[in-house]
Amino acid sequence: MKANHNKVTNFRAAQEKHQQKLRQGILDDASSLLMQKGANALTMRRIAETVGCSTTVLYTMFSNKQGLVDELYLRGFDMLRQSLEAVSHSGNSRNYIYALCHAYRGFALANQTYYSIMFLKVIPEYTPSEVNLKLGQESLELLVKAIQDCISGEQKSEDKAWEIARIIWATIHGHVGLELIGYFNYSDVSSQQILEQALQVLLNELLPTMDNGQ
Repeated sequence: MKANHNKVTNFRAAQEKHQQKLRQGILDDASSLLMQKGANALTMRRIAETVGCSTTVLYTMFSNKQGLVDELYLRGFDMLRQSLEAVSHSGNSRNYIYALCHAYRGFALANQTYYSIMFLKVIPEYTPSEVNLKLGQESLELLVKAIQDCISGEQKSEDKAWEIARIIWATIHGHVGLELIGYFNYSDVSSQQILEQALQVLLNELLPTMDNGQ
């Protein structure tokens, strides 16, 4: 009986692994389709043709197009979180905040389709739910924590740190959005240098008590 139970367990584990791999492949193909053909091409029928499966499989796994785009949206934020978590903290808070900001930019440039779904409303009819919006904002928690470590005295509160984090985020997002559509293509200065200068000015204003050794 125990041997049979183990066989069933192993079968279920293998089946679940296959389902996860299939889901991942569908999301990858849907992302590629969106990048190559645009938002109008992102239909359940077109995705099924690209993947090589029936639309029934897609509806079974994602319920509808909204559900599939939800998965792309959340996967994008998961990838962003992993990119930020990979940034090492050397003990210098200012450099760590800079590194987080550049990691955010690096993610956006390397994953333009996901970034467009997350922030640029590339699919006009898609609106993330309040729950998903909240989950998305959680990717900023590392930045918030780094800012909290830099704030001293009465200002040292989570609300203040979130306020500063959102200002920094808005600055990076504005820069990245312009960069993605072809701005900052200058011969005398790189887009990364432009962002670095903007962040220096911003941090000096928002965190004036933070010294470089902190």
